[in-house]
Amino acid sequence: MMTTVTTATAATTATATATAVAVSQAAVFGAIGVVVLIGLLIAKELLSASENEKAKRLGRVTSVAINPLLFAFSIIVSIKILLVL
Repeated sequence: MMTTVTTATAATTATATATAVAVSQAAVFGAIGVVVLIGLLIAKELLSASENEKAKRLGRVTSVAINPLLFAFSIIVSIKILLVL
């Protein structure tokens, strides 16, 4: 009987710990994504304001990375709002 309780407790603790690690990793990846998105948006604005044609072209190319990050950011914000409500 004691072995069964100990095994069940250990399994529950391991599952809770694994879930907590996964949630914290998701938060870290979300934060990194937001920082990269902000950096790309700043770079796009600075490059598009430049007089150099190559810089303007690079500013347009950054949209390739910005669009998926904006989608991910909107999902993160939506989930956070739903968790609050």
